Amino acid sequence: MLLNNKQAYSASPKDWEVELTDKIARSSDLNNMLLNLFYTFSHNLNTYTGNIKMLLDIIDAEGDPIENRINLNHLRSVSNDLNKTIADLSQIVYVQNNLDIAKMPLNLNECLRKVKNIIDGYSIDDKLRFINTVPDNAFVVHNPAYLESILLNFSTNAIKYAHPDRFPVIEFSFAVEQGKKVLSIKDNGLGIDLKKHGDALFGLNQTFHQQENSSGYGLYITKYQIEALQGKVSVASVVGEGTTFKIHFNE
Repeated sequence: MLLNNKQAYSASPKDWEVELTDKIARSSDLNNMLLNLFYTFSHNLNTYTGNIKMLLDIIDAEGDPIENRINLNHLRSVSNDLNKTIADLSQIVYVQNNLDIAKMPLNLNECLRKVKNIIDGYSIDDKLRFINTVPDNAFVVHNPAYLESILLNFSTNAIKYAHPDRFPVIEFSFAVEQGKKVLSIKDNGLGIDLKKHGDALFGLNQTFHQQENSSGYGLYITKYQIEALQGKVSVASVVGEGTTFKIHFNE
């Protein structure tokens, strides 16, 4: 967009300095993010390709059809994991580079009903409890796809990291705190040692429990999807008791 002379010279030198400082800071953050993504891509893909090569070498050297069938199953498993990792990393690149994020008023209960329909397939012997105390008139302004992804990730994490001695419970509640709308997602799962892992909780490629299907990308993506629309996320957790995530919307 071209500026006329009056517009071009209306800003003070201090304004230009603040804008330039902000651009430099954002560029630095972007460079750090790209380096982080590069190292993650390199590490993960090298691991998978190394495993694939090793299995192929074993299959080439092995003459036993039964052993080869077992190794082919391992190879298929590694290949499936590789596909999932590429999809996860592609999602990270997408959300980091999606500058034009559409947003609109969304009814939280409608979003939660959709998420419940999706996670019903995760129910453990029909014992999963999905508690929703959010008022019917609770609306937030957000991107529909992002909000669905956020709610789905928190919900599936509550199931994935359920405590072995009890069935999982996911509880959603809504409040206004310090003038801002807040959605809380509480579970009764394994919990997280925040003193030990708090600083790395939303980091890229971080896992805190030994589940086989933990990728270490979910919370990173979720945090970005919240902050992309000027919101923030907070967490409280007690090991062995459960975790509560709060989404603080920018309204």
